[in-house]
Amino acid sequence: MPVTHADPPIAAEIRPVPLKPGPEWGSFEQFRVAGSGGVETVTVGQVGTLRTKTGVFRVIRDEDFQTLVGLASDVMRMKSGLTTLIRAIEVVREHPTSASALDLLRHIATQYGDEPGAAATFIERVAAAPVPRNDEVIIDPAELQKRVAKR
Repeated sequence: MPVTHADPPIAAEIRPVPLKPGPEWGSFEQFRVAGSGGVETVTVGQVGTLRTKTGVFRVIRDEDFQTLVGLASDVMRMKSGLTTLIRAIEVVREHPTSASALDLLRHIATQYGDEPGAAATFIERVAAAPVPRNDEVIIDPAELQKRVAKR
């Protein structure tokens, strides 16, 4: 019996971070004189800019920082998961009638899908896609469609 995973899609967990430019301080002295009142003018969704002789620094609220850290963590998780997804695709191509290989691919695709039915659509595309030769990478969707139609 296949095991299914019920975690929500990753897109449902991410809140957009529409960061906009906020207050600017042209020197550390301006920043220091403004005190805590200056920092408090940086609201959620804004990025303050502090320019000093040694460099440019960005000031953001903790809520935005935590969101950015979460997004970076998701990117790293997806990056490592991509290797697993590629290997699962290779296994399905080598063993297209294997129910366990298809179940594994479906499970992995579900982890990265953001809509119901995304995993099934993804698996259909994998099954229909031409097998690249010599590590060929097809980027152009029209070329990919043309090659699938030839099959």
